[in-house]
Amino acid sequence: MTEDIKKETENVQQTNGQTGLVNNQAQMVNDIVGEAVNQPTAEEKKRERLRKILGDTRIRTDTVVPDLEYALEVDGTGFFARRDIHAVKAKAKAGKTTTLKVFIAALLQGEMFRVKSLLEKPRIVFFDTEQNRKDTKSILDDVAAMTGLSPEAIDSQVVLHSLRRVDREDLLPLLCQALMDEKPDVVFVDGIVEFVSSFNDESESKQIIKDLLGLSEEYNCAIICVLHTNKADEDHNMRGHLGTMLAQKAATVLECKKERGSSVITVSCSESRHEEPTEWSIMFAEDGRIVDATEQRKLQLEQRKAEQQQKRQEALEKEKQERLQKCLTILRDKGGAVSRKQLTEILVKVFVRKRPTVASYISEWLKEEAIFEDSNGLIQVSKEFALPF
Repeated sequence: MTEDIKKETENVQQTNGQTGLVNNQAQMVNDIVGEAVNQPTAEEKKRERLRKILGDTRIRTDTVVPDLEYALEVDGTGFFARRDIHAVKAKAKAGKTTTLKVFIAALLQGEMFRVKSLLEKPRIVFFDTEQNRKDTKSILDDVAAMTGLSPEAIDSQVVLHSLRRVDREDLLPLLCQALMDEKPDVVFVDGIVEFVSSFNDESESKQIIKDLLGLSEEYNCAIICVLHTNKADEDHNMRGHLGTMLAQKAATVLECKKERGSSVITVSCSESRHEEPTEWSIMFAEDGRIVDATEQRKLQLEQRKAEQQQKRQEALEKEKQERLQKCLTILRDKGGAVSRKQLTEILVKVFVRKRPTVASYISEWLKEEAIFEDSNGLIQVSKEFALPF
């Protein structure tokens, strides 16, 4: 009997054990299902991501944002702010690289001509994607000539790369690596067009500009991109979709101009989100040095003003003679004499001018004795035919 009770007890314990195991397994399944149900859906994850972006990008009245920190200034107006991108544009061979040399010299020495540095011992990264190695090297040679600084001093602050032969796909990664390693304050990219397969590719242009904006923010530097303008003389827009996107996003766009037959390079601000720096000029001296050209530019503007004034005067004189010839032709067609009233009415229609204006023409011609008026008020072409008063 005792043996039977023992067996029954063991059977009950086995049954209870299996039931407990089943219950535990069921609980685990319920926990997994519950956890899965509680997981956010793809749509909820998307909404949460967007909400985070909106939270990060919202500007409130109490939002603290850093003041603009400019790298350079001209006549007290700053430009090339950190944490932003900028542009230098020009026609081909109009002095873009020469202008960049002046910027570098000012950053290294504190001041060059009218350009002053606002940074303390800045580090500079310069990517040259257009020139050969010799011409790229001349950037440092000319900076040394302008500043008188030692090679050691220049090399300690300027990291210059000749990238003309580098594959396009490597340019942006190389720039990212240079920024990571050098931690520069100012970055020059002479030939940003080489970073895209086509400057007319809208999507690619938008992406490279977005990348540059992100890099300037991440590394707290000013990135200055150099790009040609369209070929037509009257068109000063930067080339393609790349130029359009760069102009839209750049905080400052400077333009280098060199008039035909002139060695003077003038740098002016074509677009700026803040106060525009005044224009300034440089040129190459006879010995090849880059020098200030403020006085030469002043003389150039005065000469242009005089030439324009002379052209206007010549145009006015030509128009005046053409009006007189029309008047004389009308008088001859009318037999040599017309009443002043009739002549006025005719000329109002011919010149498409108001009566007082035409009357002033006639008075001037009479004063100059280009035409004559007799005692009867008839206007004639010759004095000898005019009757005495």
